[in-house]
Amino acid sequence: MQINVENADGLNLEPGNSFCIVSHSISYVERILSSIIDVNNLQDLLIIKPENNIGIEEIRRIIDFLDFAPQGEYKLILVYEADKMTQEAANAFLKTLEEPPHYAIILLITTRWNSLLPTIRSRVQKRFLKFVPQSDKLNDFERYLAFWDAEFEDRILSHDYQILAEDELADSEDVLNQVMSIKAMIDEYLQKGIAEYVKFISRVSKINDFRFLKNLTKVVAWMIFTNKDLQIEKKIEYLKICDEIQRSKLANFNYVLTYYTLLLGLRGEKQ
Repeated sequence: MQINVENADGLNLEPGNSFCIVSHSISYVERILSSIIDVNNLQDLLIIKPENNIGIEEIRRIIDFLDFAPQGEYKLILVYEADKMTQEAANAFLKTLEEPPHYAIILLITTRWNSLLPTIRSRVQKRFLKFVPQSDKLNDFERYLAFWDAEFEDRILSHDYQILAEDELADSEDVLNQVMSIKAMIDEYLQKGIAEYVKFISRVSKINDFRFLKNLTKVVAWMIFTNKDLQIEKKIEYLKICDEIQRSKLANFNYVLTYYTLLLGLRGEKQ
């Protein structure tokens, strides 16, 4: 039996194999898979969707899940953000990925193919699922957000988000509200003098929240990339820091130093 995804070149998934879907947007892949898989009624479905790391316990769940034959035609394992696997988890997963049961489809999903260990990449069949925002009404930053999360597109078009006050930033659970507010706030303070800008960084640097730091670096990475005042060497330096934060599985950062480095770097020649 095959799972066929329309409008996705070559995305035919056969039992007895391990695959990796690579896309610009995890949420877009989730939307596509949900449209062809009844995630509520499929009894032989296991979904791994990490908040932080994918550790050895998650891999043991997969192995235990595959120990018994399916009630239906096949068992399906979806591992979202597979690049978050720890080294230990990846090593424990290798044999199962290489030789899944004949009734199993193992499907890794990632936006960061090169962040997967070479031993993982060599054991899966790569499938690319291209995401293209549907609307031409989005500006460049809004398109960037839609690539990040496909669900943002409809919300942006319908203005279904809020610009938060500075003291509400850290507590927001809504990612779109938070990133749109971060962007608006940085834009505002970039127009002010260096003294006001440094005071702003000082206040932000007190937010010791890894999720917030990741969201902020997503915004800063785009702003650095599009900053015409920065030399290419500086852009690469700061973008490497942003990428390191996005790839990190642990919140082991010096928050104050990171905030100051990126936000002062973003100011460029205005310092």
